[in-house]
Amino acid sequence: SVIEDNQIVYRDYVDISVAVSTPKGLVVPVLRNVESMNFADIEKAINALGEKARNNDLAIEDMDGGTFTISNGGVFGSLMGTPIINPPQSAILGMHAINERPVAINGKVK
Repeated sequence: SVIEDNQIVYRDYVDISVAVSTPKGLVVPVLRNVESMNFADIEKAINALGEKARNNDLAIEDMDGGTFTISNGGVFGSLMGTPIINPPQSAILGMHAINERPVAINGKVK
């Protein structure tokens, strides 16, 4: 779904925007019709979009129309953060670095 003119518009397709770091900065190309893909297809398509982005071969159409964004700040060492939704999208998933560190559980450090 997306938000258009203060209305929730439900889509029968899923177009996922995937944040990609390039030498020129961050771009967010769109992976189209994800609902019809299996995991292997999704992985191949993300790799292809990443290559296209890093080679500076993306067109405006490649970055328009996503319904949901996936962003991974962990590749930059981010431990936490608040990703900002890109209107009219309905949500964004921000992932961060996984690190082992001590935590206190019932007064004991583990």
